Amino acid sequence: MTDEADDDKTFIRHSFQECMQLTRVSSANSKDAQRYMSHQQPWRPGQDLGWSMSTQRSPERARKFAPGTYGAHVYAQASYAASKAIKDDKSIQHASQLAISSIQGVFSRPGLQDRPFIYDVSSITDLPLDEVAFASLTTFKRSTDTPSEVQERDSPQVRFAEILQTRAPDEWEACPQADIDLVRETFPMKGHGSFPVLDMYKVDMTGYNAGKDIPDRRQLMLYRLHKPVPEEDINAHILCHAYESDRNGLIMLGNHLGYGYSLGPAATLSYSFFIHVNGDEAVMRGDGWWVQEMWWPRVSAGRCMQETRLWSPEGKHVASGYQDGMVLPAKKSKI
Repeated sequence: MTDEADDDKTFIRHSFQECMQLTRVSSANSKDAQRYMSHQQPWRPGQDLGWSMSTQRSPERARKFAPGTYGAHVYAQASYAASKAIKDDKSIQHASQLAISSIQGVFSRPGLQDRPFIYDVSSITDLPLDEVAFASLTTFKRSTDTPSEVQERDSPQVRFAEILQTRAPDEWEACPQADIDLVRETFPMKGHGSFPVLDMYKVDMTGYNAGKDIPDRRQLMLYRLHKPVPEEDINAHILCHAYESDRNGLIMLGNHLGYGYSLGPAATLSYSFFIHVNGDEAVMRGDGWWVQEMWWPRVSAGRCMQETRLWSPEGKHVASGYQDGMVLPAKKSKI
């Protein structure tokens, strides 16, 4: 397909199938992986603007506008290769019914236009172990300068000040063991129990949420370390935030959906957690209270999504979490 530009130059525009075309090739490095090679040269941002990013006349422009290819090309094509590997695997029954559920991608260097992409696809369930319970891809970064600082203008400490000021942080209800209506009423319990690592309190948002659609409702948690963690162990502090961020979120959604007394399967399926600041800014110093703000913008087709933001005691947006899971009602008894 071609497209006419304003300057009468004709551009060739490929379809998805043309753009993503792959060929399976042999792999000498791994017996378990299926290898695929791309065909089409990937698109590069700015390539149609009439100047070359590799030109010797503008090295400064080339440095500022790196010659990397469009990131979504490899992001999509990698999963396309995985889908082809599933279809090519004769041992998988009903492979055509398997749809992509999530994509976790890490970009470690710019893609190049002058050579094909090679994709090695392997199944984590092929390892000589029992069934895989969890797979993690963790990235690391060095501290850097911050030339620009942008975040939502008002932190939850400001937006929900009227609610938060009604009592001291540790006077709210300690986070329930399992925050689902039926469990809370059947097994009432005060305090943290044996929950480790953090002191966590649930802010009563009932009044704020009344009459709002589920995507507009909010839940706040206040938390701080239960016992000190060495300040120099920055990653331990970051992981304390990650540890906190998964507490009760999806089952609380069950209450909002009306499943509080009839909750069926509920589980996290994938979770992406991002630190937005230099690591030392995530260190929990002193006795200040951190704030978790969570909400549920989407529920459909047996899946649900929870978004989380973590805020420092000073109101800095430190981290975000994006959680894909399922929260379903219990099946009715056939008896």
